[in-house]
Amino acid sequence: MRKIGMTLLAGVMALGCAVPAMAQTSMTVGGTAVTQPLYTSENGVTMAPVRETAGLLGYSVVWDSQSRSVTISDGTLSLAFAPGADAYTSRGTTRQLGTAPELKDGVLYAPVEVYSLYYPVTLAQDESGLTLTAMSTEGMEQVTGIVEEAAMYNLVLRLEDGTLRVFGKENADVSGAQGLLLGSTVTVYYYGDDARAAVKIVAQPAA
Repeated sequence: MRKIGMTLLAGVMALGCAVPAMAQTSMTVGGTAVTQPLYTSENGVTMAPVRETAGLLGYSVVWDSQSRSVTISDGTLSLAFAPGADAYTSRGTTRQLGTAPELKDGVLYAPVEVYSLYYPVTLAQDESGLTLTAMSTEGMEQVTGIVEEAAMYNLVLRLEDGTLRVFGKENADVSGAQGLLLGSTVTVYYYGDDARAAVKIVAQPAA
């Protein structure tokens, strides 16, 4: 990780810092507009302000000055990362997403996709901008497994104990640029009262 000045560290999670020149698109989270501007990174990834975005989703954000990293938590799952390092850690596994978080005028930005990749959140885009929406977690369950089959309407997973689970994916939100490749690891979110219907499928980034 690159060394960051103490002045930046003190203000890393500051809110309300306007950077008009970086604005590229608008975003709403749960129906509320994000006030800080988004921008596009050098490799074309949309970057969003971490504290404001996570806060609008109802997640906690904690900055650790010793490790110089931030941790986002929805109360169940935590995700840790640091500015300047393409390394995202959750459940003991660190992965690269192709873009490192960045500090801009004391505000920490991260790829907007991290929320839909790691949490039950949908990400959509239309002519009006980006929309992040947190799914209802009441009755929601999840399972992670290896893709055995990914047909048009069904997804077959092999779980850690070797058993197979079949999910209908026709109406599921699918996140992860790598897609549902055979042999890849995915996490499926579903509601307990309809355990065969996936509502969200997350293709885990390659380690």
